[in-house]
Amino acid sequence: MEFLKEDDKKIVCDLTKSKVHPRNILLNLKRKRQDFMTNIKQVYNERQQIWNSNRGNKTMLQFLISKLEELNYVYFSRTQSEITTIEDIFWAHPTFVNLFNNFPTVLVMDSTYKTNMYKMPMFEIVRATSTNLTYSVSFGFVTHEKEENIVWILQMMCKLLKSKMNISKVVVTNRDTTLMNAVANVLSESYAMNCYFHLQKNVKARCILDCRYPLGKKDGKEVKHGDVVKKIMRACEVIVESPTQELYANALMEFQNVCNDFPIFLTYAMATLDVDKEKIVRAWIDYVLHLGCRTTNRVESAHALVNKYLSNSVGDLGSCWEKIHDMLVIQLTAIQISFGQSCTVLEHRFKDVTLYSRLEGYVFRYALSNIVLKEERCRETLCMDKEIYGCVQRISYGLPCTCFIATNICGDKPILLDEIHHH
Repeated sequence: MEFLKEDDKKIVCDLTKSKVHPRNILLNLKRKRQDFMTNIKQVYNERQQIWNSNRGNKTMLQFLISKLEELNYVYFSRTQSEITTIEDIFWAHPTFVNLFNNFPTVLVMDSTYKTNMYKMPMFEIVRATSTNLTYSVSFGFVTHEKEENIVWILQMMCKLLKSKMNISKVVVTNRDTTLMNAVANVLSESYAMNCYFHLQKNVKARCILDCRYPLGKKDGKEVKHGDVVKKIMRACEVIVESPTQELYANALMEFQNVCNDFPIFLTYAMATLDVDKEKIVRAWIDYVLHLGCRTTNRVESAHALVNKYLSNSVGDLGSCWEKIHDMLVIQLTAIQISFGQSCTVLEHRFKDVTLYSRLEGYVFRYALSNIVLKEERCRETLCMDKEIYGCVQRISYGLPCTCFIATNICGDKPILLDEIHHH
């Protein structure tokens, strides 16, 4: 085994800054020199020396705070009342703070775990831009996932807003009681929605346990347990997707009939729906400007991306921040490119079309694509009956609804910019 030479150390340093994995760094070194006899341990040791030299004599928290100040991050921290140990820390990238003030309509939030050596939960808040790309509003490491910790994080998030008028209109969370209580405490003016995917997941787990026929038979006929679960979950999905309260009532009666043989499960399901129906069922949430965010999929995807950059759960808070910062840089680049493309490139299907003539250069392609879907639908029927379509797109997405588009097509009129939500 031989030690790394100066040229090798420079290569390790450059590739480490580019977030190349140690095994790939070693492979790169071996390709450059056929007689290279260094093992992976030397690469790890050199990487550790690079990190130590970057930090100098600073502690983990000193390094973290110095980098936050150097790059103009907005950050807050709080200590325990009796000692000076930091209990919670919150930070937000300055550019993403500006994005948050421009696109504050809907927030999606959740915690993720196994991100650092201290086993501190990381609370992440995300939003979507007008080009439908997810961006991370802020991050927070908390010592305990209690209501007071989450309340503090949300209060710090509110400090990012330049005006109280920018307070988020809708907040989407999972069905975690602590998180829901914190949202109700801090964001009481916002409409709290629950992720229907999590609800269906919980209902299905309970259904698998409770919905069994004795000996697998009903009225003397053999019944597969899997078929019973599928039938019940289909009925549950019909409830969640009910577009009106009348259809919701009908779907609820059908669900009760399907579950009559399982009173314990039916009691649980009815109690759950009674509490959460206004947070998950379309009959209620379609009349809220949620911009299509009905689940916590955005924040779950953001968690997956963070974990991909972290690569392990043994780093300290300083190394975690460094990797998250690199992720934000890439994320910001993608957002800037999407803005530029939407402002400067107009698809052929929108050119020289009266309906879109007033929107060119002002409305992003994601919104225009949603309008096209409704245009195609209304050109088939030219239906202008609000009772049939319910104007859901106007209310939930802030875009012209089918009946409005049909009216404009018949009158050969363009869609005005005022008809598009400012998001």
